Amino acid sequence: MARVTPKSLLLDLLRVSPPMPVRRLIEVGALFELEANAIRVALTRLVRRGLVVKGERGTYRMAQGAAPVSRWIDDWRQGDRRLKRWTGSWLCVWHPRGGGRGARGLSHRALARLGFREGRSDLWVRPDNLRRRSPEVASDLAGLGLARGAVLFVGHDLPAEVATGWSASLWRGGPVADRHRRSLRAIERSRSRLSRLSRDRAMVESFLIGGEAIRSLAGDPLLPDRIAPGDQRRALTQAMLDYERRGRAIWDGRRERS
Repeated sequence: MARVTPKSLLLDLLRVSPPMPVRRLIEVGALFELEANAIRVALTRLVRRGLVVKGERGTYRMAQGAAPVSRWIDDWRQGDRRLKRWTGSWLCVWHPRGGGRGARGLSHRALARLGFREGRSDLWVRPDNLRRRSPEVASDLAGLGLARGAVLFVGHDLPAEVATGWSASLWRGGPVADRHRRSLRAIERSRSRLSRLSRDRAMVESFLIGGEAIRSLAGDPLLPDRIAPGDQRRALTQAMLDYERRGRAIWDGRRERS
């Protein structure tokens, strides 16, 4: 399970919460044994980076510039509604050469977030099974940091050996499914005991377990079942929708039956 840092706590919390004052952010940080000064320092740095903005009455919220990443993360709730039947075509992105190391790394991360992998030098590919149309995918990638000059197109009638090679070698479905399976077991164990924990401990546990499950789902490349079966992703999505509802009830000061 990922370690909670002041930065990760603030980003995860503000991504799903209404604007919050520093006092409340410090109170939540204390639940995770994070010092008040560490929260203030992390908040200042996030504001300086443009990821968080200060609003009215000293409250803080996610900045508009962080919205594309937040939307990508939160899309897990859509489940398989994000997908369409795969007919064998491929989404392809030709990536321009050059550029600074940081910008190029950001661009490659944008592609990886949407399940693209480098099939040839400077050519990134994924199965064309996303429901969003190509211009929408291009817009999503641009928002996530894709380099200017990159060209997205749909590849049809590729040589069989090329498509088969990509399907077999570019993605590792086993580790993704294993991570989903571990998160699902953690949710099932936690769900059975949340109502017996104190509110503070239940808040922390639901945040940690739920956060790990969301990271697992966000990292899923959303492949067609014939490349990587999505049974574990679908099971985890359904479990997480219920677990999120229970977690929100706890954070709102309510309790629900297990």
